[in-house]
Amino acid sequence: TPQQFTFNANSYFQDVETNHIFYPYIQKMKELGITAGCTATNYCGNDVNTLGQMAVFVIRSFNTP
Repeated sequence: TPQQFTFNANSYFQDVETNHIFYPYIQKMKELGITAGCTATNYCGNDVNTLGQMAVFVIRSFNTP
């Protein structure tokens, strides 16, 4: 199913290619403040997340405009 939202076409993260299947979603999570990545320039999408980190994602997602 194609995404039904807009997102910035310019990549926020150096380690996420624009043709990555989840690129639109990663971009939107950054725009909404749900994630800032693992560094200022990388998303680290292959890293393991802790339950604490997941809790932050969930709470931030409920508090987005």
